Amino acid sequence: MERPCVAPNVERDPILEAFHLWNENGWEDRAAGCTAVTSLMRVHQMMTRRADQILAPIDLTFARYELLVRLYFREGSLPLSQLGKALQIHQTSITSLVDRLEKQGLIKRTPHPTDRRSTMAQMTPAGRALTAKAIKLLNSEFFGDLGLTGREANLLIGLLMRMRRSWDDIENTEGWEPFEAGLDFPPAD
Repeated sequence: MERPCVAPNVERDPILEAFHLWNENGWEDRAAGCTAVTSLMRVHQMMTRRADQILAPIDLTFARYELLVRLYFREGSLPLSQLGKALQIHQTSITSLVDRLEKQGLIKRTPHPTDRRSTMAQMTPAGRALTAKAIKLLNSEFFGDLGLTGREANLLIGLLMRMRRSWDDIENTEGWEPFEAGLDFPPAD
């Protein structure tokens, strides 16, 4: 399966072109930031498309895979509200994902054992088997083929973690130390 790339008829990378436009228009101090943002967004598009291509033969998307993986490693069930927090997505999106996975027979909704107001998402045996297959597919065809060395991937993780922390996405950085080790420059204020 081919990796997605820039359309063959594009003569010049539009992200690089935007970088030059920012510089030419007097925004030199913002050109790198603009380029970083647009590059991250483009890579996000490419990665989502690639993951979805790999998972399509087993009728999954990456969004549904992420929910299944949460259940897979959490003894097969979690409250829907906890899934939303864990995946950092709105409750409406969780409901939509759960609806789809339930229609596929991969999970089922069950009452919470101690809280009548809460509903659990519980993985079915078919869901567990398909999740194991999806993990193998992504491990073999995607996660090891990012175009980065292990060291480069760790540096990228450290930089992205630093961005997330500066935007108050994460507070507790315990456990992230190995990824910060390669960042030999101080974080921005």
